[in-house]
Amino acid sequence: MSLRTVAIIGRPNVGKSTLFNRIIGEKRSVVHETAGVTRDRISETTDWAGHPFILVDTGGIIPYGETVSEFDSVVTEIARQAIDAADLVLFLVDGKVGPMAWDESIAKELRRKKKPVVLAVNKVEKESEQLNVSEFYSLGLGDPHGISALHGFAIGDLLDELVAEFPQQEVETPCDCRVAILGRPNVGKSSLLNILTGQQDALVSDVPGTTRDSIHTDLKWHGKTIRLIDTAGLRRKSKVKEAIEFFSNMRTIRALEMCDVGVFMVDASGGSVGQDAKIAGMLHDAGKAVVVVFNKWDLIRKETNTHLEHWEEFCRDVPFLTYAPWFTISALSKQRTGRILETVWKVHQERKKRIPTGELNSWLERTVAFQAPRAEGGGLGKMYYITQIDKEPPTFMMSVNEPKFFARNYLRFLNNQLRKEYGFEGNRIFLKLKKH
Repeated sequence: MSLRTVAIIGRPNVGKSTLFNRIIGEKRSVVHETAGVTRDRISETTDWAGHPFILVDTGGIIPYGETVSEFDSVVTEIARQAIDAADLVLFLVDGKVGPMAWDESIAKELRRKKKPVVLAVNKVEKESEQLNVSEFYSLGLGDPHGISALHGFAIGDLLDELVAEFPQQEVETPCDCRVAILGRPNVGKSSLLNILTGQQDALVSDVPGTTRDSIHTDLKWHGKTIRLIDTAGLRRKSKVKEAIEFFSNMRTIRALEMCDVGVFMVDASGGSVGQDAKIAGMLHDAGKAVVVVFNKWDLIRKETNTHLEHWEEFCRDVPFLTYAPWFTISALSKQRTGRILETVWKVHQERKKRIPTGELNSWLERTVAFQAPRAEGGGLGKMYYITQIDKEPPTFMMSVNEPKFFARNYLRFLNNQLRKEYGFEGNRIFLKLKKH
């Protein structure tokens, strides 16, 4: 389950960054270096009373219709993107000056968006100022909470209210398999979604970064419901120049967390790059089923075994997904795109397999007889039994005399032998050792 996201918003100079620093427990400089550039640290993962969440700081919102500079317009647009991406909004106002026209305009905007909102009245440091808090009932956003971000007054009470207001987990419409289409910007993800669904569900453009949000499409395939998730492309942090792309990245990571199978698209014409390795590593670490698709194959000059050489080069550059099925396509001409859903369903089914313990131990006996472990870490490893403790992803636990007696290359050998015997195509196999 992905973390809840809370965005602190409000007009300029009400103390948003001070509150942000107070909640995360650190003093951070949050500044704009140039117009349109993501803030130095726009978000932080924090926790309150056992409820982890992502806290997002924003610049001041300038209401529609007000005369502002280009810089202020960008800051406001970033803040509005934060509201759209958030699960809950923490609306901060200034208790010293009371409700202002800009506060009322922002409140109206929030009511229209129908997002859960917690209203915090900042700069309430004296007992006499507590009376001013009630004036903010006029904003129509529920009970106002008087706080002092600078001095830490009533921050705990505010956070109690904040986590209590987290939306309940939405009841998801049942589907048989959730598939996220992942990759760098401009590799053809939206084009592939449109091919698979047979309609223009996603905006297609040659401009990198066109997709700003995750688009969910349910597709009926051979009596099954497959949920396709097209996402904005992941970029390196150094290239996330706009906060809008920051939120696109965040939604992409959420899509990866929630999917069963990742269709990892790579630009065959451009070769693999560092960001491909980053995305592959995320899929590998998350234990997701994976299908690798090399798009734009129509731009490649072919010779004998060109596709095999391309895969081998990819595996050298991106050594995470060697277990994944792969093929080459052209989203432009729809070449070989008909195989994708069939392969997705196959790796999804492989992901759900469970091997009986008795069968596993027979396999272990044969494997050790074929190649026993060598001395490592000051001793000789001995294995007593193996069992599958989980699926999705497939996870095995092996009882041994001492985990440090097993070299990594021998564990890799066991992993490969498990795959050779039982398949699990497209899925990472987790093999854990437990001291007997």
